[in-house]
Amino acid sequence: MKLRQVLTKSAEKLFEISQTISIIDTHEHIPISEKAYNERTLKFGDLFHPYLGNDLFSAGMSFPQGRYPKYYCISDDWDQFEPYWKVVKFGSYARAIRIALQEFYGAEDLTRENYEEIVKRINQNNTSGIYRRIFQDKCHIEKCICCGNDLPDRNDSLLLGNIDTLSMQADQFMPFSPDQLKRIVEEVGAQDVRNLDEFVEVSDRWMELQVEKGAMEFKCKAIPVEIPNKAKAEEELKVVLRGEPLPYHMSYHLMAYLREAYARKAAELNVPIALHAGIWWDYRTLSANDLIGFIRRNPATRMDIYHLGIPEVRNTIQIVKNFPNAYLNLCWAHIVAPEMVVNTLKEALDMIPLNKIFAFGGDYILFIEKIYGHLLMARENISLVLGERVDGGLMDMCEAERILMSWFYENPKKFYQI
Repeated sequence: MKLRQVLTKSAEKLFEISQTISIIDTHEHIPISEKAYNERTLKFGDLFHPYLGNDLFSAGMSFPQGRYPKYYCISDDWDQFEPYWKVVKFGSYARAIRIALQEFYGAEDLTRENYEEIVKRINQNNTSGIYRRIFQDKCHIEKCICCGNDLPDRNDSLLLGNIDTLSMQADQFMPFSPDQLKRIVEEVGAQDVRNLDEFVEVSDRWMELQVEKGAMEFKCKAIPVEIPNKAKAEEELKVVLRGEPLPYHMSYHLMAYLREAYARKAAELNVPIALHAGIWWDYRTLSANDLIGFIRRNPATRMDIYHLGIPEVRNTIQIVKNFPNAYLNLCWAHIVAPEMVVNTLKEALDMIPLNKIFAFGGDYILFIEKIYGHLLMARENISLVLGERVDGGLMDMCEAERILMSWFYENPKKFYQI
């Protein structure tokens, strides 16, 4: 069984072209060291980490303490897994996995009879050179922007570094801890932080050091604060300075104040700010709407808005339309809601200049073969949208090909100054 959509003649031609062009992968979370990836033995549950865990949790599968499974791997117990696989396997998270399993391991489906053999073969394939084989040879990915707390070697021919800021590291499951502050203070060689102004000075120096080491972007997120209040931010910081963890919902003003400082420094360093918006758990605290004031106050900073802002896709389009420094990044989006992506891109073509859209970022951590599955879905989605325009007489095939190239390659290459 082929896991491909049936496309119109125009869309299929564009899809075939998309398989030959170079790709800039705008967002992954894989280990920056291939050796570290090779040394990890993947378990069955790792194949689905983290996103399919959401669907399994929603379907009723139990996880430790009943918590949302962002930080948990899925059970390796087939008997526990099978009933829920049957009800999630036709979703878009599962489709990317199934495409990968079919392409690399010849598996039409996961079954009780084959799942252990598939895991065995995946681990046998996890040898030196796997990054080149998957990213470059199979996917035609020229550069991959890898997000986390570490940076790839400057001589790495594939990976580029996007560093999580403190405003990204704290979230709904993890408080802002004194240890996080201590690490940054020690990294820049400062003596201590006694107040918010000193914290900003340390943060500025930290960003300078990361850029010197090769960072080409800093990641923040939408925060439910329109204008950060310095006095409130100072009070929130005092909790951490006393040696206590600060719950995320009590740190909004501090994180928003720091984000303003990151944006100012990023403009000075000529690097963009990535902004997670929308999807994940209580997405109300990650609303793209809360980015408007921040983007408006920092017009000199290039803003890389992630994930189409799902589910607030129309609001996100309007933000990108209105602000010259805001760009639309479809990373993760194609496997979150492919139909939503297709329909939104149809509207985006009417509203957003063509140079402001980045087509793909896999946003995976483990089992990197999934990147191939996700990319195939992205190629289909973009080809569907542009093929419809060709069939409707609104552009010709050559124009559609140029847009395809710009979204997958030229736009992100220029934006990130690769």
